[in-house]
Amino acid sequence: MSEQPSQSPARELPPEAQGNEKWHDTTHAVWKRSSLSSEDSDAIVEVAKFDDGYRAVRDGKNPDKGILFFTPAEWEAFVLGAKDGEFDIPEEYLTPEEAAIQRGEVPVFAVPSPHNTAPPKDGD
Repeated sequence: MSEQPSQSPARELPPEAQGNEKWHDTTHAVWKRSSLSSEDSDAIVEVAKFDDGYRAVRDGKNPDKGILFFTPAEWEAFVLGAKDGEFDIPEEYLTPEEAAIQRGEVPVFAVPSPHNTAPPKDGD
């Protein structure tokens, strides 16, 4: 009689994963935010990238509130729209500093979230 390898019990998915084809396990995700974000910012958006091109987005001020997942095509459409100015706020509603940021005059880059539980992988 041959021995069967012991199988670990199947991990139960959280309720938000049930029936969500976009859901990814974020336990070891590396979250990034804008270099302009600070803990006293009104809003902090954090993004994680997965090996299959999917992205996850969460509120960096309340990371346990929920996560939105995007397919590679959805993410590409969003990025192209942002680059094209589709989501720009009319400058009369912005401070001079905000307008300069929106025009791309202030360098902005991705930085690791202080809420990360996993170290960043090479290339992230």
